[in-house]
Amino acid sequence: MEKETPVQKASKILSKEEDLTLEDYNEFIRLSKLPMNKEEKFELSWLFEGMYQRTPEIASQTGSYDFMKDEDWGE
Repeated sequence: MEKETPVQKASKILSKEEDLTLEDYNEFIRLSKLPMNKEEKFELSWLFEGMYQRTPEIASQTGSYDFMKDEDWGE
């Protein structure tokens, strides 16, 4: 069985039908910081757009957007 890449794992998080949790967000950010090639970084940039679109789900659970840190969204 082939091991999932960080991008595949991040994509799987975004594919959840139920609301995303703070744990999902933190795992997504952790995966984004792992070493990856240029193609994977490009794919991840699209996944970040999806994560951004789903942050209201997390904010509704935490009561704010304070969980989002500037350094999470940088290069």
